[in-house]
Amino acid sequence: MKYRRRILPWVLMVLGAVMALWAMVMLCQTPNVLQYTTLAPDAGENNTTINASMEKAKEVMQAQRVNYDSMTFGGGISRIKLSSDTGYADVNLIAMDEGWLEVYPRFLKAGRRISELELQRGTAVIMLDEDLVIRMFGSTLPESATVKLNDVEFSVVGTVRHGGSVFGGRGVGDVVPFDAYIPLKAAVANGISLEVLTLSAKPRSGSGWANTFLTGVRQWTEDGQMIDLNKEAMRRTILPRLLLLIVGMYALYGVFLRLTDRVMGWFAGYREALKQRYFREMIPRLVGIIALTLLCYAALVGAAWLLLTFSVQPVYIFTEWVPDNFVEWSSITKVFWNLVSTASGLMRIGTRELRIVEFWGGLLRWGIILALLGAALLPKAWKKKE
Repeated sequence: MKYRRRILPWVLMVLGAVMALWAMVMLCQTPNVLQYTTLAPDAGENNTTINASMEKAKEVMQAQRVNYDSMTFGGGISRIKLSSDTGYADVNLIAMDEGWLEVYPRFLKAGRRISELELQRGTAVIMLDEDLVIRMFGSTLPESATVKLNDVEFSVVGTVRHGGSVFGGRGVGDVVPFDAYIPLKAAVANGISLEVLTLSAKPRSGSGWANTFLTGVRQWTEDGQMIDLNKEAMRRTILPRLLLLIVGMYALYGVFLRLTDRVMGWFAGYREALKQRYFREMIPRLVGIIALTLLCYAALVGAAWLLLTFSVQPVYIFTEWVPDNFVEWSSITKVFWNLVSTASGLMRIGTRELRIVEFWGGLLRWGIILALLGAALLPKAWKKKE
């Protein structure tokens, strides 16, 4: 019983640390992409409504494209039945427009990608996940393989690695285990009703692009949800950054005290040596002590600078946190209430990438809680009973 009481805190600390580290690694895989997603409108008579929405989105992209490395437009259905002569499966359908694979790259396993010309024309072609190809056709994809969506035949042109996870398998944001990719215009032309439409962009380096993006895409539709994946991932790492800052500064302070004691010992030894030897003979030793002292303190200052830079990085991402005037109370309260009203707003719709960030953010939070709980129980577990 005594052994279990002493081992439990270590188990909690190790488990929490592993969970937190794993989640941090996965959050670092989050693409730096801005998304604006909305529910897809009804197609309307002869697809006039959805075509008008798509044309408006393209006008917005054309006006904004110069500001970003790449932009694209697309839609999707989280679950739709795909069939072939040998079977069927439920898939997550991604309807791509031009440039989609530049914003959301996929690793090609066999065949070829859907070309930009096919995306422009809305050709009835499709790319499938490698696991889906194995399920539908076996180990080798036939040259003339076809599948059906809504009883419309699509030619299979390529096999790609699943995009829901960096490991290639089903990801935490997936409703179904398989993805299929078709041109957006092909989906609309063949009567496939999309659930969502998303306009995406890869911003250039620097800050402020999110506000520029939001201002532009609201000309397409006001009824959408803005998602900054980089900001969402950063939001989930603020707690470990704060903990690292506290622990790191405490550790650096301890190192500073020990280093100072050691440096004083070096100079004390040098002064003792001067009593028996000439100063000229001791100059190389003095130069070495000074150089080593400066090097050690420079390393300590560098470590502190890196720690502070890492800890304040969210301020560069969340520019809305910074008041216009730090000493004016009205400016501070304005920022506070803006943040409160934004946080209390209802998020009506999201994307798969956002759900992935939310999952790993939750795992990170619980990992930290377990690690802190273990650390809190550690002194009590090793306390001797009187």
